[in-house]
Amino acid sequence: MKKILGFRVVLNLTLVVLLVGGLVYTLGFGICLYLARQEVARESNEKAALAISNIQGYVDAELKRVEDIGYTLLSSKFGKTTRFDDGGSFVTIDPQTFVLPSEEEVCAMLDQFINANPHICGVAIGFENFVYPKTTGQYGFAAYVTNVSGKNELFKLGEIHDFHEKEWYKEAAVQNRPYWSRPFRETSRGKVVACYSIPLHGIGNRLVGVMALDIDTEAFRVKCGEAAPFPNAEVAMVDREFRFVSHPDTTYILKSIAEVGTYADYQADDSMRIKMMNHESGQYVVNEGTEHEGMFYFAPIERTGWMLSIECSKNEVYGNVERMKRDTTFIAVVSILLMIVCFIFFFRRLQKVTLSKAGIESELKIASAIQMGMIPKLYPAFPNRKDLDVYGMLHPAKSVGGDLYDYFVRDEKLFFCIGDVSGKGVPASLYMAVVRSLFRNVSLHTNAPAEIIGGLNTALSEGNDHNMFCTMFLGVLDLKSGHLDYCNAGHNAPIVRRLNEDNTVNVYYTKPKVNLAIGVLPDFPYVSEETHLKPGEAIFLYTDGVTEAENRSKELFGEEATLKTLADARNNNVRSAIDFVDYVYRTLRSYAQGAEQSDDITMLIVEYKGVDSDDINV
Repeated sequence: MKKILGFRVVLNLTLVVLLVGGLVYTLGFGICLYLARQEVARESNEKAALAISNIQGYVDAELKRVEDIGYTLLSSKFGKTTRFDDGGSFVTIDPQTFVLPSEEEVCAMLDQFINANPHICGVAIGFENFVYPKTTGQYGFAAYVTNVSGKNELFKLGEIHDFHEKEWYKEAAVQNRPYWSRPFRETSRGKVVACYSIPLHGIGNRLVGVMALDIDTEAFRVKCGEAAPFPNAEVAMVDREFRFVSHPDTTYILKSIAEVGTYADYQADDSMRIKMMNHESGQYVVNEGTEHEGMFYFAPIERTGWMLSIECSKNEVYGNVERMKRDTTFIAVVSILLMIVCFIFFFRRLQKVTLSKAGIESELKIASAIQMGMIPKLYPAFPNRKDLDVYGMLHPAKSVGGDLYDYFVRDEKLFFCIGDVSGKGVPASLYMAVVRSLFRNVSLHTNAPAEIIGGLNTALSEGNDHNMFCTMFLGVLDLKSGHLDYCNAGHNAPIVRRLNEDNTVNVYYTKPKVNLAIGVLPDFPYVSEETHLKPGEAIFLYTDGVTEAENRSKELFGEEATLKTLADARNNNVRSAIDFVDYVYRTLRSYAQGAEQSDDITMLIVEYKGVDSDDINV
C-alpha cells in the first residue's frame, strides 16, 4: 500500500510539474518568440534603411557631380554664366564677353571634355538655328561626342535628325530648367544612360541652345547589388514612369513594372501605391503571385524623381525565428518526456544538497549566459562601416565575472568603455550589469567622457553599502576627424599603436590622468583628456587579468610582455581587430602553460581607419 501511495505521490507531483512547466514554457516561449520577432524586424528595418541611405547618397553624389561638371564646362567655355535656384535654374551667356566659337571649336571642346571626364559617357550641345545659320546640318548645328571601346566618336546630329525634337533638347527647352531625362539605351554603345540637359539663354532670356551630359547607369546597378542588406534581396531602381533603371536581372532594364509578371502580380494596399506615386519612403509586406509574403522597402532618389526599392522574402528575414520555434518546440517535447522518466526514477534519491547544488550551478550558467549576452560579440562590429574596426573579448575566471566592455555608435561618434569591478563572482557580475546599463543610458545624453563617468559615479555611489567600485576607461571617438576624448577612472593605462612620420609603427603605454574609480566618492571631479588618431592608428584596452596572468610558477605575464606581444602582432602579419585580440589571448594561454585562470581576462581594441580610407591596416 505504501508503495502504491508513494507512486501516486510521485505521479501526481510529476503531472503537476509537467502542467506547470508546460504552461510556463508556453508563456515564456511565446514572449521570447514575440520579442525575437520584434528584434529581428527592427534589425532588418535598420539594415534596409542603412542600405537605402547608402545607395541614395552614392547616386545623389554621382548625379550632382554630373550637374556641377556641366556648369563648370559652360562657365569655362562660354564666358560668364549665372546659376539660379531650383525654381528657375538656367545658364545665361553674357553677350558682352561671349565670342561665338566655330563648329570645329565646339567639337574639339566636347572631345577634350570627354577625355578629361571618363565617368561621362557622352556629351552633346545643340543650338537654335539662328545661332549657327550657315551650318551644313539640315536641322541646324548640334555635336555629340561619345567614347566607344576606348575611342571618342563625333556625331553631328543636325546632319542626322532634328535634334530639337529629341527629349534631351526639347524637355530642357520647354521646362526652361535643367532636366534629368528618363533613362534610355544609347545606340552607339548599347549602354543604358541617363541624360542631364542644361538650357542656355542669350539676351532677354531667349533660348539659344541646350547642353546634355550622359552618365552610364551600370554603376548604379553595381552599387545596388553591393549594398543589398540580405543575401537574396533584390535591390532595384525605377524611373518616374516606373521603368527599371537597375535590377539584378538585367533583362528587366527599361521595362515597366507592369511588363514584368512577378511585379505585376504583387498584391499591395493602396497606401503603398500612393506613397510611391508621391515619391515618399515606406515599407510593406506584399504578397507575390506565388502566395509567398515578401518584405518591400522603398525610398525616392530626389534629384531625378526615381524610386529605389529593396525586396526580400519574409522567410529570409524571419526564417531563423521560425526555425528556432520548431527546434525549440521539438527539444521541449523531448525534454519534457525525458524529464518525466528521470523525475520518477530519481525523485526519491535526490537529496536536498544535490538539488541545491544543481540549482546554484544552473543559475550560474544562466547568469553567465545573460552576462555574456550583454557584451557585443558581432564581428565586424559595424558591417556597413569602413572607418573603424572594433573587437572585444571577455573570458571570466569563474562562471560569471566582474569585467565588462561595451561600444556603440551615435551621431558619427564611437562610444566605448572597458571596466573592472571589485571582487568576483555573482556580486561582481550584478554590479557589472548595472555599470554596463548605466553606460548606455548616460551616454545617450552627453558626448563628454568626464560627464558620463561622473554620471556613473553618482549613480553607483548612492546606497553603496558594500563599498563596491569599478575602474573604467571610457572614450568617445569622432569618426569624421579621429579626435578622441577619454577619461580614465583608476583603470590600467591603455596602449596606443601610432604611426611615425616615416610610416613605421610605434606601440607604447599612454600616461592618462588617473581619476578615482567610480562608486567610491560621490562628488569626485573627473577630468577628460583628448588626443587624435590618424587613419590606421589604434588604442588597445585591457583589464589586469592580462598583465597579471600567471603561469604554473605563479609568475606574472607583466606589462613589458604585454607591450612586446602587441608589437610582435604586426610582425606576425596580424591585421584585423579580431585577429589582434585573438593573438594576444593565445599568447597569454601559451604563457600560462595550462595554469588555472585566476582573474577575468578582458580586451578591447579600437582601430580608426578614417572617413575616406578603405581597409587600412598597419
